[in-house]
Amino acid sequence: MTDNTTHKYLLFPFTHITENDLDTILTFFPQFNYLSINRDFRQNAELNQLFDQKKIIPHFVPSQTLESVEQKFEQYLEWVKIHKGNEYNLKLLLKENPYFTNDSDVTSIKSQLKGDSKEKGSTFSDASYLQLQDNLLFLKMAQLYDEQNENIDLELKNLDKASADLVSNLRRADEPETAIEQKKYSKETDSGTMMARERILAWFRCLNAMRILKQKDHPPLFITTSATVFNYFESNCKDVVNILDIDHLKMHENRCGNRKVWQDQFKDNLMAAIAKKSDNQNELPEVNDQCLKTGQIKICNFFGGEINQVINESDRHISVCLIKLN
Repeated sequence: MTDNTTHKYLLFPFTHITENDLDTILTFFPQFNYLSINRDFRQNAELNQLFDQKKIIPHFVPSQTLESVEQKFEQYLEWVKIHKGNEYNLKLLLKENPYFTNDSDVTSIKSQLKGDSKEKGSTFSDASYLQLQDNLLFLKMAQLYDEQNENIDLELKNLDKASADLVSNLRRADEPETAIEQKKYSKETDSGTMMARERILAWFRCLNAMRILKQKDHPPLFITTSATVFNYFESNCKDVVNILDIDHLKMHENRCGNRKVWQDQFKDNLMAAIAKKSDNQNELPEVNDQCLKTGQIKICNFFGGEINQVINESDRHISVCLIKLN
């Protein structure tokens, strides 16, 4: 078993994990790290169980910092309730000042942030502490957006199922399946399509402020399920090195007994490919059982351009991995 310090997989730039994302990540990897802006997992039985099993390794925000952000978040929600019924002006305000990431005279919440004092014993400077709060508040808003979108998607999928059941009941036994047209309500959504750049910058700034990325000798592999996020790096970095690109990778089903061994071999060979110690996909383990699941994986090393601003260093690159299930 390879040491976890060497193999750190960081989900980004989202703080809400959808059911589809969870299934995808744990099909590829035995465990993953991610930034959590919740106090714990007690409100989510599935995540709490995976946390106990050490399949999810969260990086929690310091409690006093999070408490202050939560207060501002609740004030924002109350402010929205007060302005409910004037949605047009609210949309204009958020368009000009999305999630309070820029200074604005009309947002009293933003000005209140500047009056907050540093938490006692904090290692943050005044400037970095205020910036951390700003970015956490943004991620909190983005998380709410993602949670609401997933709930809508789940409701639409339930509607699809109900529609399919209705069509099945109406169709006669001797009637061809194409005789009754079924409307599909749900569709695959990519959370990264909403403010991808702002999400990425806020997420990395929080990790830098919390010193989660301080181990330069063992850089993490940044994993994402968002094609939009991955495409952003491809479009905004000066140099891109393609490490791996497979459209149909045979994988084990979630309940397959062979999955754990395959995942251990897979992650070791993956990191060796990134470190240029092997010939990438020729070294990946094969699936030789009856499992039919396949996935897509693409890994690139990104240098320069937007990366310098993202990680706040000029001489480093990051390895980003895009994963999907077919």
